[in-house]
Amino acid sequence: MNRRPAANAPAFATRADRPEHRPEVNPYRDGHRSYGHWLIPAEDAPQWKGRWHENFGRAAPIHLELGLGNGRHLGARAAANPGIDFVGLEIRYKRCVVAADRARQAGAEASVRVVRYSWFNLGDLFTDGELLGIHVYHPDPWERGRQAKHRLIEPSFVHTAARLVAPGGELRLKSDFKGHFDALLAALPGTPWEVQGTSLDVAKDGAPWPDEIVTGYQAKFNEKALPVYAAWLRRGQ
Repeated sequence: MNRRPAANAPAFATRADRPEHRPEVNPYRDGHRSYGHWLIPAEDAPQWKGRWHENFGRAAPIHLELGLGNGRHLGARAAANPGIDFVGLEIRYKRCVVAADRARQAGAEASVRVVRYSWFNLGDLFTDGELLGIHVYHPDPWERGRQAKHRLIEPSFVHTAARLVAPGGELRLKSDFKGHFDALLAALPGTPWEVQGTSLDVAKDGAPWPDEIVTGYQAKFNEKALPVYAAWLRRGQ
């Protein structure tokens, strides 16, 4: 979903940001900037670091979802938890707009902010302990060996997540790629994360958390009777 940017590129740089970009090829590039105050372009997002409560206009727990797919999960999760504010991070213009639309349709626009940004640069957007939860559902597996450097689930992410999530907060992972599940658990030693529960097949065994919402990707794998792996972590003191 979110490809790691080059070392010398801005965190929000993609092919569509290049000078040769043609607006008619990707109409969402300009459209996402005029969508409304709760769809935040990449160049505007870092100003809210440490100030997300001001953006939402209230002091509520903040959860982050990384990679939004069709946005149904973000909207449904926010609608079911009106006391929580949600930031959804996505790099693709169209997915940002679609996710914002989904949140609006779910009646959750007041508690949702969709941000176009790379999930490899979370430190640009959040201060230590600013989040109470991080949700990662079906990140791109990058299965080929030389593509592994693009994977999100690696020790650096696990450590960054532990820094940004306050004690008592959570991290949830669902993935159709067992490599992500294994990598997350392998990265836990030396971190404050504590395993609350795991599942090697959510469809058969259920999710490790009580308030499961089926994502679009998950439904596709359920139809094919393929396993979806899940891990639920809680941050200790």
